[in-house]
Amino acid sequence: MVFAVLVVFISTARAQDISVKAVVNYSRYEGSCPANLRFTGNIRVDLRVASYNYQWERSDGAKSELKVVRVSNGSSRVLVIHEDWQLGRPGRVWERLRVRTGNIDVSSEPANVTVECK
Repeated sequence: MVFAVLVVFISTARAQDISVKAVVNYSRYEGSCPANLRFTGNIRVDLRVASYNYQWERSDGAKSELKVVRVSNGSSRVLVIHEDWQLGRPGRVWERLRVRTGNIDVSSEPANVTVECK
């Protein structure tokens, strides 16, 4: 008896092909307000030629405009983006980065900061 095995490789985007990280320039800010906060996002893509939509989401419900970055060759890379927030009041706030492509939707963990105005 002979068995034949057909192996089909399907190239699909997976969440592990994209990782997203966000950090902020302070974990705790104490000083005069407004506080100038700078959030930095890293989008790591592996071997995927595609257009990626990204957007910053904030703890107060605001969202940045939707932006697009295109990766034109299939190499691994890290895309670095920034978002500035001038906060005029004390409190604990966060921003996270959300990335979408095809059927993949990935968000970073929130980058938290506590602001104390003096």
